[in-house]
Amino acid sequence: MYKSALLPGAAAALLAATASPLSAPAHAQGGGIQRCEAPDGTAIYTDKACAAFGASSTPLSNDLVRRISTGGEPGMAGAMRAPVPGSARRSAAAGCARSTTQLAMDLEGAWSLGDVNRIAESYHWAGLDSNRAHAIMERLETLSDLPLWEAHFLDARIGGAAVMASAGGPADGAQAGIMQLVLGEGAGSRMQDLTVRHYRGCYFVQF
Repeated sequence: MYKSALLPGAAAALLAATASPLSAPAHAQGGGIQRCEAPDGTAIYTDKACAAFGASSTPLSNDLVRRISTGGEPGMAGAMRAPVPGSARRSAAAGCARSTTQLAMDLEGAWSLGDVNRIAESYHWAGLDSNRAHAIMERLETLSDLPLWEAHFLDARIGGAAVMASAGGPADGAQAGIMQLVLGEGAGSRMQDLTVRHYRGCYFVQF
C-alpha cells in the first residue's frame, strides 16, 4: 500500500508551495525539499538526506517542484534553469576539498570541464583494488556524460553539525553526509546520491 509522510522542516515549504502555484524550471530542486521512498513504499518529503531515513531519492513531481522552487519569488516565474556554469575546476595542485562546500564546487567545476579524470580527483579511492577502481571509473564516465544541474550537500547524520562539533569533527573515513547530484535533462533527469567521506582532513565522494 502506498503511503506518504511529511517530516518536520518540510511541512511549511510544502504548504506554502501548494497554496501559491507558480511556474518554474522542471530541473529545480524544491527549495531543499526532496521526495524519498522507503523500502516499504512510503513516500517521505523532507529537507534532510534520504539516507538518514534508510530511503532513496525519487524525483518530485514537476508541478510540486515548480511551486516550491518559486515560492516567494514571483519574478522567477517562467525562468529557465541551466546546467552549472563552465567555471574552471581548481588545479589539482591546490589540494583536496577541505569543506563539503568546496567539494560541491569542485564537482561542479569538473563536470563543466567534461573531464572524468577531474571528477575522479574528488572520489575516495583509499582501499580499493584495481578491479573495483576500474569499475568505478566506468560509472563515473557514464555519469559525466550527463549535464550536471546542481551538486548539493546534505548532512545525513542525526543531530547534524551539533554532533560533529561536540565530537571534535568527523572521524577519519567516517560518513559526513550525502552529495546529491541532479543530472540529465527532461524526462531523463535523475538524482544520484553519493556518500561523502571525511579522510585525512579532506572530503571525498563515494558510491
